[in-house]
Amino acid sequence: MACITVSMPTSEQGLFGPDLCRLLLLALLVFSGSIGQSFAAEVSVSSNQLPIALSPYLDYLEDTGRELTIEDLLTNPTRFQWRRNTQNTPTLGISNSAHWFFLQILPRDLKADVPLILTVDAPIIDRIDIYFVIDRQLTDQTTVGDTIPFSALRLPLRIPAVELEQLETGRPVGVYFRITSSSGVEFPLLLTDLELLLFTEQGAHAYLGAFFTFITLCTGVCLLIYVYLRDPVFFHVSVFFLAGIVFFLGLTGAGRLWLWPESEELNTRLVFIAGSFLILSLTSIGRSLDLKSRYQDSVRLVMRIISVGMVAAAFYFLFIPFEKIARETVLPLMAMGFIVALAVITMAGIAAVRGSRTAIFLFLSWALMLLSYILTLFYKFQLIERSALISTFGQGFFLVSAALLLVSLGEFIRYKNSEFQDARSDVRAKTDFLRNVSREILTPVHLVLANSKRLLSGHTDFMDDKTRNHVTTIIKQSNYLHNLINDLLEMAELESDSFEPTFELVEMSRFLNEIRDLTRKAVEEKHLTLETSYSSANLLLQTDRARLQHALTNLIHNAVSFTDKGSVTLSYKAIYFHRRLGIEISVKDTGRGMSEEFKRQLFNEFSRETPASELDPKGTGLSLVIVKRMVEKLGGEIDFESRLNKGSEFFIRLPLRHSSD
Repeated sequence: MACITVSMPTSEQGLFGPDLCRLLLLALLVFSGSIGQSFAAEVSVSSNQLPIALSPYLDYLEDTGRELTIEDLLTNPTRFQWRRNTQNTPTLGISNSAHWFFLQILPRDLKADVPLILTVDAPIIDRIDIYFVIDRQLTDQTTVGDTIPFSALRLPLRIPAVELEQLETGRPVGVYFRITSSSGVEFPLLLTDLELLLFTEQGAHAYLGAFFTFITLCTGVCLLIYVYLRDPVFFHVSVFFLAGIVFFLGLTGAGRLWLWPESEELNTRLVFIAGSFLILSLTSIGRSLDLKSRYQDSVRLVMRIISVGMVAAAFYFLFIPFEKIARETVLPLMAMGFIVALAVITMAGIAAVRGSRTAIFLFLSWALMLLSYILTLFYKFQLIERSALISTFGQGFFLVSAALLLVSLGEFIRYKNSEFQDARSDVRAKTDFLRNVSREILTPVHLVLANSKRLLSGHTDFMDDKTRNHVTTIIKQSNYLHNLINDLLEMAELESDSFEPTFELVEMSRFLNEIRDLTRKAVEEKHLTLETSYSSANLLLQTDRARLQHALTNLIHNAVSFTDKGSVTLSYKAIYFHRRLGIEISVKDTGRGMSEEFKRQLFNEFSRETPASELDPKGTGLSLVIVKRMVEKLGGEIDFESRLNKGSEFFIRLPLRHSSD
């Protein structure tokens, strides 16, 4: 095909100017067959025509074996069958081939002080080798792409760009492009000048900055909600947003510009790894949806299997040699992403039909996201031609879907809060019922206990051994029931909304000495010693004196109960508690300790290391639960260390001063 001059006339050219005559002349040469080589159109360029989309003037050659070199093309040009590009943006999808493009540029009426720039608005292309040819002689070459460090680029920009340096008016320059990319080839080639390019990039940077700021805020909101509520749904959504940030940092070239400019493989790897985690987060969110269907367990199992597969895919793209990332591995991942997204949107649709407002917003969010993904898939599979609008729409859909996802999370919080209020009302009603019933039971139990003790002490000489044992059993069981009711009443009081500690200043050395004196008799009855150790004197603690005394007394009695020989030590020291001055009070014993299994359920209600017999109940299993809740009401925390047959040590940590916050 002939070398055709495409000149875009300005207002100063006539209808039958020299360019039109040249076009007619060369057209005649085409039909006469006088020129045998097939080349692209010769684009006649002047400064007032910029920018110019050059993709429609390209010739294309596929090198399936990636074996051709520029020397092969220049030494034997008639050997290769070039094809004219018929797309506005050459869209070749994902393949393992090398793709060659050729273009001839004829400069005219150029401004000497304004350099011309060739740009490719495809930041994720791995490598573009560019060769400049004048009179069939290679005069210059350069390489751009996201595998080239910024320090090796002549123009270190977000997108591949190269300056046309050897332009002379009227002298055509041939430009060859060799493209290889594991993420697909789209080649929107544009000729512009440096001033226009920088202006365009400034606008792109502003848009990308706003885009990533919004997504980062979404991530932060979800993480804060997760930290506060500990609901795994918010963690999965946070992973989704984080993966989306990394994915679009790589896809738009912003990551190379802002974060990893010198990387050679990181950008492409991160895109695929982030894509795997996007699918992983979608499967996790899908598992959290309540379908209320007989197939729900099966769907969740499939989602879990896919999640494991996506983790494996992420590690695969992290460690595989870069040159092994090819069509055979990328296309299945993209197809899997489509299937998962479709499955999740179907699940959200089923839940939405059943009246869940959260699922309605989630369904709309996934629908937009799926539409964005479908647009990407279509040009990756060469079903449609890529255009700038597709990328813009894709990012726009992602932003709107992120906003809808936040709305669905807000609706989810509202729904959970409503559930919490209902549950709280139920608990309050049960607590009130339990408190009232316990008080009613306490009076007859107290009478049974008092009369049994009076009977045993006043008439023991008239009883035989069997009767005496029966009365003793009644006393023990009544005493156990009496303690249980008191503990239940105390728990009900701690859980009620009306519970308010009374804070006052307490001097700790004197306070702990009083507790030592109160518990000394119980300690000495088991032939133990009660020791004290105070790291400082006159330390003032603002707390509820009666509640803290009750908690420490419970801990000491608990230590005495499970210690057969040795000692119980009561101590305190000043510490930093949650970045504030605080105190740590400890109760240490040399008793039997606890097994690893029991440690995990120590603060559960009615938990005991060894179940007591019916005739000898040693405790209600509520004392430590009461201590824990009481300490938390005082603004502190309780912890412990224990070794089986070595002893235990409990720590109560409190701030020195009560804060109304």
